[in-house]
Amino acid sequence: MMTNEALCEIFGILCLLLFVFANVYYPARLIAYQYRPWPKDIVMFFKKYRELHMSVNIFAFVAMSIHAYFSDERNIFLYASLLVTAWLTFAGILMRSKRFSGDTKRQMRLIHTQQTIFLVWLALLIFGHVVE
Repeated sequence: MMTNEALCEIFGILCLLLFVFANVYYPARLIAYQYRPWPKDIVMFFKKYRELHMSVNIFAFVAMSIHAYFSDERNIFLYASLLVTAWLTFAGILMRSKRFSGDTKRQMRLIHTQQTIFLVWLALLIFGHVVE
Protein backbone atom coordinates (compact mmCIF):
# COMPACT_ATOMS: atom_id res chain seq x y z
CA MET A 1 0.00 0.00 0.00
CA MET A 2 1.26 3.48 -0.84
CA THR A 3 2.12 6.00 1.81
CA ASN A 4 0.58 9.46 1.96
CA GLU A 5 3.89 10.92 0.84
CA ALA A 6 4.01 8.69 -2.24
CA LEU A 7 0.42 9.55 -3.16
CA CYS A 8 1.20 13.23 -2.66
CA GLU A 9 4.23 12.98 -4.98
CA ILE A 10 2.38 11.03 -7.67
CA PHE A 11 -0.60 13.37 -7.76
CA GLY A 12 1.64 16.44 -7.54
CA ILE A 13 3.61 15.38 -10.61
CA LEU A 14 0.41 14.32 -12.39
CA CYS A 15 -1.30 17.68 -11.79
CA LEU A 16 1.84 19.55 -12.91
CA LEU A 17 1.96 17.61 -16.18
CA LEU A 18 -1.78 17.97 -16.76
CA PHE A 19 -1.76 21.73 -16.05
CA VAL A 20 1.20 22.29 -18.38
CA PHE A 21 -0.37 20.22 -21.17
CA ALA A 22 -3.77 21.89 -20.80
CA ASN A 23 -2.52 25.45 -20.54
CA VAL A 24 -0.08 25.48 -23.44
CA TYR A 25 -3.28 26.32 -25.31
CA TYR A 26 -3.08 30.04 -24.52
CA PRO A 27 0.55 30.74 -25.48
CA ALA A 28 0.06 28.66 -28.64
CA ARG A 29 -3.00 30.70 -29.50
CA LEU A 30 -1.23 33.99 -28.82
CA ILE A 31 1.61 32.98 -31.12
CA ALA A 32 -0.76 31.73 -33.82
CA TYR A 33 -2.81 34.93 -33.51
CA GLN A 34 0.14 36.79 -35.07
CA TYR A 35 -0.42 34.84 -38.30
CA ARG A 36 -4.09 35.45 -39.05
CA PRO A 37 -6.19 34.66 -41.00
CA TRP A 38 -5.92 31.01 -40.05
CA PRO A 39 -6.45 28.17 -42.47
CA LYS A 40 -9.45 25.96 -41.70
CA ASP A 41 -7.30 23.17 -40.20
CA ILE A 42 -5.76 25.60 -37.67
CA VAL A 43 -9.22 26.84 -36.68
CA MET A 44 -10.34 23.23 -36.13
CA PHE A 45 -7.15 22.46 -34.17
CA PHE A 46 -7.79 25.30 -31.72
CA LYS A 47 -11.46 24.35 -31.32
CA LYS A 48 -10.45 20.79 -30.43
CA TYR A 49 -7.61 21.99 -28.21
CA ARG A 50 -10.00 24.31 -26.33
CA GLU A 51 -12.21 21.32 -25.51
CA LEU A 52 -9.10 19.40 -24.44
CA HIS A 53 -7.94 22.42 -22.43
CA MET A 54 -11.18 22.39 -20.44
CA SER A 55 -11.31 18.63 -19.86
CA VAL A 56 -7.67 18.24 -18.90
CA ASN A 57 -7.85 21.22 -16.52
CA ILE A 58 -10.75 19.56 -14.69
CA PHE A 59 -8.67 16.38 -14.25
CA ALA A 60 -5.69 18.50 -13.20
CA PHE A 61 -7.82 20.26 -10.57
CA VAL A 62 -8.94 16.89 -9.18
CA ALA A 63 -5.29 15.72 -9.11
CA MET A 64 -4.31 18.97 -7.37
CA SER A 65 -7.04 18.48 -4.77
CA ILE A 66 -5.84 14.94 -4.05
CA HIS A 67 -2.24 16.20 -3.91
CA ALA A 68 -3.26 18.90 -1.42
CA TYR A 69 -5.21 16.39 0.70
CA PHE A 70 -2.26 14.00 1.09
CA SER A 71 0.38 16.72 1.46
CA ASP A 72 1.96 17.49 4.82
CA GLU A 73 3.08 20.85 3.46
CA ARG A 74 0.43 23.51 4.02
CA ASN A 75 0.65 27.29 4.16
CA ILE A 76 -1.40 30.34 3.26
CA PHE A 77 0.14 30.59 -0.23
CA LEU A 78 -0.81 27.02 -1.11
CA TYR A 79 -4.34 27.52 0.21
CA ALA A 80 -4.60 30.71 -1.84
CA SER A 81 -3.33 28.91 -4.95
CA LEU A 82 -5.95 26.19 -4.39
CA LEU A 83 -8.66 28.87 -4.23
CA VAL A 84 -7.40 30.60 -7.38
CA THR A 85 -7.24 27.22 -9.15
CA ALA A 86 -10.81 26.45 -8.06
CA TRP A 87 -11.93 29.86 -9.33
CA LEU A 88 -10.21 29.45 -12.70
CA THR A 89 -11.58 25.92 -13.11
CA PHE A 90 -15.16 26.72 -12.19
CA ALA A 91 -15.20 30.03 -14.08
CA GLY A 92 -14.00 28.12 -17.13
CA ILE A 93 -16.77 25.55 -16.69
CA LEU A 94 -19.43 28.21 -16.15
CA MET A 95 -18.26 30.17 -19.19
CA ARG A 96 -19.17 27.20 -21.36
CA SER A 97 -22.57 26.78 -19.70
CA LYS A 98 -25.63 27.73 -21.70
CA ARG A 99 -27.53 28.94 -18.61
CA PHE A 100 -25.93 32.38 -18.36
CA SER A 101 -26.53 35.52 -20.35
CA GLY A 102 -23.98 36.89 -22.77
CA ASP A 103 -23.02 39.71 -20.39
CA THR A 104 -22.37 37.32 -17.51
CA LYS A 105 -20.28 35.05 -19.72
CA ARG A 106 -18.34 38.05 -21.02
CA GLN A 107 -17.48 39.16 -17.47
CA MET A 108 -16.45 35.63 -16.48
CA ARG A 109 -14.31 35.39 -19.61
CA LEU A 110 -12.60 38.68 -18.72
CA ILE A 111 -11.79 37.45 -15.23
CA HIS A 112 -10.90 33.89 -16.31
CA THR A 113 -8.51 34.93 -19.06
CA GLN A 114 -6.61 37.71 -17.32
CA GLN A 115 -2.88 37.06 -17.54
CA THR A 116 -2.49 38.73 -14.15
CA ILE A 117 -4.55 36.02 -12.47
CA PHE A 118 -2.42 33.36 -14.14
CA LEU A 119 0.78 35.05 -12.95
CA VAL A 120 -0.60 35.43 -9.41
CA TRP A 121 -1.58 31.74 -9.47
CA LEU A 122 1.89 30.74 -10.65
CA ALA A 123 3.61 32.92 -8.04
CA LEU A 124 1.42 31.48 -5.26
CA LEU A 125 2.24 27.93 -6.33
CA ILE A 126 5.98 28.53 -6.54
CA PHE A 127 6.20 30.60 -3.37
CA GLY A 128 3.96 28.17 -1.48
CA HIS A 129 6.19 25.23 -2.37
CA VAL A 130 9.40 27.12 -1.52
CA VAL A 131 8.28 28.57 1.84
CA GLU A 132 8.21 26.19 4.79
